[in-house]
Amino acid sequence: MAEYLCINKVPLFNHLTYKEQFLIHNLFKHKQFRKGDIVFSPESEKELYIVASGQMKVYTLSSTGREEILRIVEAGGYEGEKNLLGLPNDSYYGEAINNTKICCLLKADFDYLSQTYPKIINKLLYLNAKKLMELERHTHILSMEHIDKRLAFYLIELTRIQKSKNKIKIPIPLYELASLLGTRAETLSRKLKYFESNNLIKRTGKDIHIISIENLQKVIY
Repeated sequence: MAEYLCINKVPLFNHLTYKEQFLIHNLFKHKQFRKGDIVFSPESEKELYIVASGQMKVYTLSSTGREEILRIVEAGGYEGEKNLLGLPNDSYYGEAINNTKICCLLKADFDYLSQTYPKIINKLLYLNAKKLMELERHTHILSMEHIDKRLAFYLIELTRIQKSKNKIKIPIPLYELASLLGTRAETLSRKLKYFESNNLIKRTGKDIHIISIENLQKVIY
């Protein structure tokens, strides 16, 4: 019953009882996407998208058609809460980074749930506030003048997100990470090598071992 996990994982529903979660499970649609598949776009139905497994990137398109990555949604994360509140999606896209399972909930079904379980609305507001804090962190990264500081801050943030003291995995290709950090892929590659040569990190592909969090923090401050 793997699909059931998507309800159990996401904080929006994990406060409900087992029986309540089991009943809600039947309202979800369960979809599988391959790497590069579009999960949602401005033309999609108004739904909540929960990542049951895999990863999804959320981005907008610039006036020239260039992707501008906003965030990476890991397993247990979700996107589309604006849809549930009746707000339009004018510019956001979701794309599977790898083989990804998504649980979808239509706005009409969420409206029914919010009437049956009114605490869900309060939980949604709380989670939206947390997401706003994440957005502020991302804005803070981009406001840093030097890419060294942006990269160091991002790597330290990954230890928090991935709940690891010093071993992390970059979830996206370097060219997409460069976009996320507001730089070029060539510049990012040079900075990673610079961090390695200064014994701040050890890198094997996307796997990174942070040798000293304290020294990495000194790059920022």
